[in-house]
Amino acid sequence: MVTGSLKKRYDKWYVIICFNISGKQKQKWINTGLPVSANKKNAEKVLKEKIAEYSSKETEESADKDTLLFCDFIADWLEIHRMNIESITYSGYKRLLKQVYAYFKKLRVTLENLTPLHIQKYYAAKLKEVSANTVLKHHAFIRSALAYAKKMNLVRENAADLAEKPKKQKFIGDFYNKEEIGRLLEVIKDSPIETPVMLAIYFGLRRSEIIGVKWSAIDFVSKTLTINHKVVPLNENGKCRLELSDVLKNKSSYRTMPLNGHLCEHLSALKKKQEDNKIFAGKGYNRTYEDYVCVNDLGVLLNPEYITKKFRELLRGNGLRVIRLHDLRHSCASLLLHLRYSMKEIQEWLGHRDISTTMNIYAHIEDSDKKNIIKSIENALSKT
Repeated sequence: MVTGSLKKRYDKWYVIICFNISGKQKQKWINTGLPVSANKKNAEKVLKEKIAEYSSKETEESADKDTLLFCDFIADWLEIHRMNIESITYSGYKRLLKQVYAYFKKLRVTLENLTPLHIQKYYAAKLKEVSANTVLKHHAFIRSALAYAKKMNLVRENAADLAEKPKKQKFIGDFYNKEEIGRLLEVIKDSPIETPVMLAIYFGLRRSEIIGVKWSAIDFVSKTLTINHKVVPLNENGKCRLELSDVLKNKSSYRTMPLNGHLCEHLSALKKKQEDNKIFAGKGYNRTYEDYVCVNDLGVLLNPEYITKKFRELLRGNGLRVIRLHDLRHSCASLLLHLRYSMKEIQEWLGHRDISTTMNIYAHIEDSDKKNIIKSIENALSKT
């Protein structure tokens, strides 16, 4: 309810309006411009006009709040929030939004009337389609939007905080042992994805880091490779766009790796081949990605999805156990564990932000190592 009163100040009549915005009481002083010596009735007329004006605004705001659908709010929130998140995160949120919007649009539930039960039922519906870990991403998305709504006083409480979220499933990555890695290195030789796969095996690089490797980051004199750039595929309106960025996942992702003789020879030969391709193709060579290592014979940057697809085809075509391209990162970590490197060393090699991530994912031991452990225990006990 809007109320008002008249006050004398600096020999003028002032209107004081008390009104409500987003659940908070506000007060506004308005100079009528009328001198105190003027007829008070004129000032009272202005007071009535201002009360009517602010009453109308409060009614409109209340009506908007009552009719704002949750699905429309979360769509608006994502666009407001866009400036604060990375492009890859925004692209992922857009995919989540399609599912959230479609479900809650059918319910026609408003933001103000949204309850934890609405959200709980949404989680239950999604669990029939996707994994619990994927539903947790939906939860984080919805919770962030409602946290903003609470901050703006559009809701009293965050309904997502009161909903029961699914339990996170522990991820156990698949991996190749050293014999399988050796066979893979034979299979990929001279293939279009030989370099990306080698970088994944030796350094456990993420796919975005592999495609982002530049010649300017390779020092053939000191034999080092610096990871400081990434290439990420973004889905925009059904079309794939590659985003080139110097912003990596975390500070630990920026690292300099040593090159052995085999890698130096391979990369030197590849560089010469690309120089020859430039001469051979002439104007037909794409010079946009001249500094990138992972390009095709015409200088076009290798598409991340192409590398993933080609990797799967190579495994199947050569009778190798099918794993994901990202599992080469796990294979690298597993090999380092087998070679008795510490978790701290593996953490730094892979570019994890903290050691707990490394330990949670790679705290497994190969069966062959387990057999060695039991033999060591047996030998130790027999000596006593």
